[in-house]
Amino acid sequence: MVAEMIKDMPIDVVIMAGGVVPDSLKGFTGKKSKAMLKIGDRYMVEYVVDAVRGMKGVGKVICVGHEDEIGQVLGGRVDVMVPSVDSMMENLRAGLRAVAGTDLVLICTCDIPLITSAVLEDFIRTCKKRQTDLCYPIVEKAVNERLFPSVKRTYVRLKDGVFTGGNVVLVNPTVFEAHWALIERAMALRKSPLKLLRMLGIFFVLRFIFRQLSIANIESKVEKILGFHAAAVIVPHPEIGIDVDKESDYKIILEALTKK
Repeated sequence: MVAEMIKDMPIDVVIMAGGVVPDSLKGFTGKKSKAMLKIGDRYMVEYVVDAVRGMKGVGKVICVGHEDEIGQVLGGRVDVMVPSVDSMMENLRAGLRAVAGTDLVLICTCDIPLITSAVLEDFIRTCKKRQTDLCYPIVEKAVNERLFPSVKRTYVRLKDGVFTGGNVVLVNPTVFEAHWALIERAMALRKSPLKLLRMLGIFFVLRFIFRQLSIANIESKVEKILGFHAAAVIVPHPEIGIDVDKESDYKIILEALTKK
């Protein structure tokens, strides 16, 4: 279990930076990599790498992305640069293979430039308290909108509250490999909460519609289906999920970084 493994072990990190620039953001960069959006005086991926490198007890740092662009910028700040392909899930698999034999990996995307070492460390500390093979952060809507009132996010209404997801996950990589097909399917539906819940059965969809579905219900069902315990942990840090997908996100984040 993650909680048992995490105590004194360095945590390896896989940074997913293989995405291409969406059309809505092409005006902010001449590069093909989304990770190479210039925000202030740094490229977006640099903010994430710096936050990861600033963590206590960090192990190897792997970056999966367009090596010709990102590799030149990051230099020696990552331990391994893995060339990306067109498939997000294949990029993830390649990143995890680069840390083969590791019992615990933090996976994060390159498009959360507001993330900090302290936020990542707090998330990991919270995960320590759970006996789980996978920890995923969720943020309450009220907390998210208090700091970033104009940001547009996908929210899910549960019995426990209204939440949006983060862009990091702490996982035992052998769990991903053993259940790859189901996890790949779930990742494809991550932007459609109702479709995602359908994977858990019509009973769950009905409970969701009538606002009777709880975090504990979902965790229990996932464990029965996959055979491992996945936990959704509530964190008070919107920075863990505020990503750059469109021009309005870019402007919000640029303003936030300028104020720092």
